[in-house]
Amino acid sequence: MTCRPTAPSIDHPKPGLHHRAGLALIALFVACGLPACGGSGDDPAPPNVSTTIGPAGGTAPGPNGAQVAVPAGALAQPVVVNVAQSGAGAPALPAGNVALGAMFALTPHGTTFAAPATATVPFDASQLPAGTTPVFMKTNAAQNGWDVVPGASVAGSTMTAPIASFSWVVIVIPTVRPLINVQPTPQSVVAPGVATFSVGVFAPTSSGLITLQWRRNGVDIAGATGSTYTTGPTSVAADDGALYSVVATNLAGSVTSVDALLAVTPGIVAPAITQQPASVGPIVPGAAATFSVVATGTAPTYVWQRSDNAMAPFVTLAGATGPSYTLPVSSVADNGARFQVVVSNAAGTVTCSIATLTVAVAVPPAGGVGKIAAGDGFSFAATAAGVPYSWGSDGAATLGNGPASNSVQTTATPMGTLANVRSMSAGSGHGVAVLGDGTAWVWGYRGYIDCGFGQTYDPPAQIAGVAGVTAASAGAFHTLLLANGVVYSLGCNDQGELGRPGTIAPMTPATAVPGLPTIVAVAAGSGYSLALDGNGFVWAWGKAGVRADFSAPSGAIRSTPMQITGLNGVVAIAAGTDHALALRNNGFVAAWGANGSGQLGDGTTTASGFATSTLLTQGITAIAAGQATSFAVRSDGAVLSWGSNNYGVLGGGPATPFTRATPDLVVGLTNATAVATGTGLLHAVALRSDGSVWAWGANNYGQLGDGTTVARPSPVPVTGLNLN
Repeated sequence: MTCRPTAPSIDHPKPGLHHRAGLALIALFVACGLPACGGSGDDPAPPNVSTTIGPAGGTAPGPNGAQVAVPAGALAQPVVVNVAQSGAGAPALPAGNVALGAMFALTPHGTTFAAPATATVPFDASQLPAGTTPVFMKTNAAQNGWDVVPGASVAGSTMTAPIASFSWVVIVIPTVRPLINVQPTPQSVVAPGVATFSVGVFAPTSSGLITLQWRRNGVDIAGATGSTYTTGPTSVAADDGALYSVVATNLAGSVTSVDALLAVTPGIVAPAITQQPASVGPIVPGAAATFSVVATGTAPTYVWQRSDNAMAPFVTLAGATGPSYTLPVSSVADNGARFQVVVSNAAGTVTCSIATLTVAVAVPPAGGVGKIAAGDGFSFAATAAGVPYSWGSDGAATLGNGPASNSVQTTATPMGTLANVRSMSAGSGHGVAVLGDGTAWVWGYRGYIDCGFGQTYDPPAQIAGVAGVTAASAGAFHTLLLANGVVYSLGCNDQGELGRPGTIAPMTPATAVPGLPTIVAVAAGSGYSLALDGNGFVWAWGKAGVRADFSAPSGAIRSTPMQITGLNGVVAIAAGTDHALALRNNGFVAAWGANGSGQLGDGTTTASGFATSTLLTQGITAIAAGQATSFAVRSDGAVLSWGSNNYGVLGGGPATPFTRATPDLVVGLTNATAVATGTGLLHAVALRSDGSVWAWGANNYGQLGDGTTVARPSPVPVTGLNLN
């Protein structure tokens, strides 16, 4: 090749120059007779040289410095090798590629080598743009397309590359940068899925002519050189928002694709319960019960369900859609209820283990309840064998021993008229006993029993029409009975204390009080009544002030039972003249009503229409309320008192009148299990664990049972009486 351009002032194209410069270069090469498209063969070719090369190897020379060097062992049989300057029959070069010299035919075509041969091809170095490298190209095995031969090297105006077979070879340079015609598009995956990005590159294109390099956030990704790139497992934290692009490069230059955004959303993880709900209880009726579960997973939803027993199906609880469910106010009806929660999301559903609620039924405490009683100037007691005793004033047949004698009895004497007595209660001027056969008997002044003024029940008379009586309470002018969870009342009703309309007297026979749930204890006061239900709630009716009905006007009466708000978990109740006490299952004492003498025990003398806290907050096992005095038995057997000290009824030592709004010890009394107090002429009695009965306070009618009528500011034993 000796042809040179006649106009040396023409600039040589460089990578990145305008496409028109590339076209000029192509025209120049055509003018010089160089085959730009292959297969032209227009120039006269130098003489062909044929060389026989065998297993020992050798070199086959060609025109203008072209040659093929075959290593030893590359051929198994001798082959006549020809290196000719010719493009006749060769496929056209890929568009955009310009030959830098003649095309050479290495024949026989299809000859292959056990070890690579080395082909050396000349090119016109003067036509090579500065800073660029030529490309050694060879037709493929089918002889219908072109491949870039890797591993080629340049030495002056020749280029040498390893080849594995004979075909056409030529040295070229691309003059057009790659064109990205299919841009990578944004991808969205759910972690930990993978994403695949793709790119399409337009001419000049041929296998190996264009190199691709994928990038993440502008940084090359090692090994990512294909037309597609697939990420590894993704995560929201590491991969969400990453930008992927590709750089396409050929010898004419590089072009970068648009950025493709990768969006990674959290994977939906199926729910799993890591902490099961625990069973609750035993709790007292009225207390809240909370069940909680801890679950993992993607955005779990919760549906709590309830089954009332092992045989009942689970029913969805409306609005219970959080990891915790609280039953705000429990009742006996909730005892044994089962709870579970179903946790779900799009990936699955799991149900927790079953949690059970145990609600303890409120039962009045044992320890001598109903075995002792104190009235207005008289006292009662019943032994373990059911023998009743009485002492004190018998002015209206209150001692139950046969006709009223107006006498004073200073020692405890068997009544003789009743047997098998299970409990006793004393009112202002009458007594009531519950027998083992479920009957109730009354004695004393009928004005206090059934509003039959001017008459007495002497001896005791059975209250007709009520069977299965388990408890009774004598008030100032009325009596309450409890039978099979139902409250019955008889007596005067001018304050609505009988729980039914009207103030007509007498109100007989005993009639059930409507509007109450199942009741376990009753307490009759002066013009009002209390009842304790099996759920630990207290109900009240009668005169205002002791109903804890703070909204009622002074003096208002209520003949319909109402539940006292803010009071739950109660196990015992006591009704005094104008105040009341409630003992909760945690040993806490609440009080309400009059407080002029400090009988509420809250440290003040301010009356309360609410059930307010006393200063006794733990360890109390029994309570009693009198005219203006209150008592409590502590778990260690001590007795505490507060309120009015008339006649020394507080048991603190001096008999002088004073008031005490703070509970303090009854001096010298230990191992007590029960306490009772009366109205009017104030005195109190207590039962000790050894069966002995002790008394203190007023004694003008012998109501202390110590054989005298002397007031006792400190406890003394009732002579000759043991209830064990």
